[in-house]
Amino acid sequence: MEDGIQDFAGIILFVTTPASGRLLMNLRDDIPGIAWPGKWTPIGGTREGGETPFETAHREVLEEAGIRVRDMRMIPGPRYHTHENNIPLHATFDGTDADLVLGEGQAIRLVPIAELHQLDTPPYMDHYLNLIRDAWQP
Repeated sequence: MEDGIQDFAGIILFVTTPASGRLLMNLRDDIPGIAWPGKWTPIGGTREGGETPFETAHREVLEEAGIRVRDMRMIPGPRYHTHENNIPLHATFDGTDADLVLGEGQAIRLVPIAELHQLDTPPYMDHYLNLIRDAWQP
């Protein structure tokens, strides 16, 4: 596998817009049995077949937001303790909210980083935002 990762369950993809300091967030469906129901989360999803983390992330962002991203990279550790089998990734996007197409969840939008604290998000958000801080500084 070209990225050196073989054993993972899924991905968490933090997509930032470097020019405007925004983060792509998805408002999850509020139904039992899914991860983080009713919360705003980054793009995420489960590996299918023999996908690499990068293939999983590209597929998930296309399914959930209808976009293609660039400059994808793994986020350096440590991983957040509840996501041991999920690979955290970061990518960039140069578009706007008008480019997004909701494919899953209740809503999807590019949120200014400074406004993230106003959203109901999972506890891992601050951990990973600290690890990618340089990437979202406009």
